[in-house]
Amino acid sequence: MAFFQILTIVAFILVAKPSTSSSACENSTISTNFSQTKINYRETSNRSKTSTESFKNYIKTSCNSTTYPSICYSSLSPYAAKIEADPTKLCSVSLSLAYKAAKSASTTISKILKKNNMTGIAEQVVQDCFGNVKDSIGELKDSLDSLGHLDGADRKFQINNIKTWVSASITDDQTCSDGFDEMNVDSTFTEKIRNLVLDVARKTSNALYFINNNLY
Repeated sequence: MAFFQILTIVAFILVAKPSTSSSACENSTISTNFSQTKINYRETSNRSKTSTESFKNYIKTSCNSTTYPSICYSSLSPYAAKIEADPTKLCSVSLSLAYKAAKSASTTISKILKKNNMTGIAEQVVQDCFGNVKDSIGELKDSLDSLGHLDGADRKFQINNIKTWVSASITDDQTCSDGFDEMNVDSTFTEKIRNLVLDVARKTSNALYFINNNLY
């Protein structure tokens, strides 16, 4: 009877051991898979960082040739992943930022006109400037629309239109600034308007540079 009990215990141990070994193997597999996942994530993250830095270098190099390189890089570098190293995307994003700046300036000027009780020359100059900026917005929008449809047979014609509209936008911004100088209008709110319009003009100027040198 005792011998039979011993055999039973040995048999139980032999049966139990493979189960323990299998569990350890499974745990080892899970651990290995998790480690591999971490490695893959790290490699993907490193590649992404390397690509982003490469794209930023492309933007910096491109901006160095513009009239306002500092403004160019500071405004475009956050969009490095979107621009990549694509000249057309560089044109599109820089033009979009000029358009966004123009709309922001228009909104601010409109609020100033409503809140400040301006009269006479000051009011007229600001109203004229507001009109100039609105024209600038329209020209930049037309440019963006055409930039998104350059695959047709009239590509060269569209590019020429874009250049004309963007140039006209810069002229409108300059006309606004000239109005303040010619009429000798000077105050806190007009200085704010000057700075906003100047920002639009500089971003538009940089966009025009890219368009002139990257679209064919």
